[in-house]
Order: sequence, then C-alpha cells, then structure tokens
Amino acid sequence: MRDAEEADVPALTAIKGDAGAALHRDRLRESQGSGFRYLVLQVDQEIIGFACLVFRRPSNWSDAGNTQHLPQIVDLLVNESHRGRGYGSTLVRTIEQIVAAKGYDQLFIDVEPFDNPRAYALYQRLGFQPLQSEPYLSSWKFTDSAGKDHHGEAWVVDMVKQCSK
Repeated sequence: MRDAEEADVPALTAIKGDAGAALHRDRLRESQGSGFRYLVLQVDQEIIGFACLVFRRPSNWSDAGNTQHLPQIVDLLVNESHRGRGYGSTLVRTIEQIVAAKGYDQLFIDVEPFDNPRAYALYQRLGFQPLQSEPYLSSWKFTDSAGKDHHGEAWVVDMVKQCSK
C-alpha cells in the first residue's frame, strides 16, 4: 500500500468508474495536507483498491465542520475481480497501523449494512463495533473541481475499532 499519485488516476477511475477523474485528482490535491491520505493497494504493478484515510474532513465536503468519528476510513474499494482474497482486510489493517503510529487509539468507518452486508461482515470480523443498534439515514454532497455534483444518501451504521499503539 502507498499514497496515490497522479499517474494512478486512470486506474482509480477504472475501479470507481462513476465518479470521474476529477474526483480522484481532487483527492490527490486534498492529500497534500496533513488531514487526508489517499491510499492505493497495488499488487504486481496493478492498482486493485483504494481508500481515503480522513483525519480532518476536506472543506468542500458537506460535513467539513464535523470533527466526530475521526480518523475515519472513507470510500474503501477493492476491484471486483480481486474481492474475497483478503485485500480489503490488508487495506484496513495497514490503515490501523498508520492511525496507531500517529497516536490515535480509535478508527471509525460507516457502512451500509443492508446494501453492503459483505463489507459490514468484514468490518465486524476485523473487530469494528457498531455505535448504533439501528442504521440511520446519512446524506452527503460535494462538487468536484470539474463542477460535477456528487450526492447521495444511505442507511448507515457508524463503527469503531480500538487501535493498539
């Protein structure tokens, strides 16, 4: 795993095709500060997954002022052809090490237990605990640097894991 680079944008766009290249370039720009890391998982020179590790939400996010549940994994995705091989677990465990090395003792993620039960089960296996007994409706929106609006809502559960230093 390593930090994403400009040369990775085509591969990132292929993995998350509906987002467009501007989203990935924006994330690269946001990762230039200390509050955000855009990480890629590479196997045999092929980028097969990515995740955002958020210590401080970017100013263009609708929840930019929210300082709860940080650091947080956002938008963890493994290419469909590589799922079920432990790569998602590798991404999460490596992120846990980064978080612990920076002195944090907790890591958060939110997940859609109904629409993405596989991810929910993965996070539970990795030791994440739900903070709510029932999902709640979460809405989000932002505009990327190309002017494309991104928005959505989902029924999510916030989860937390204690990270050992």
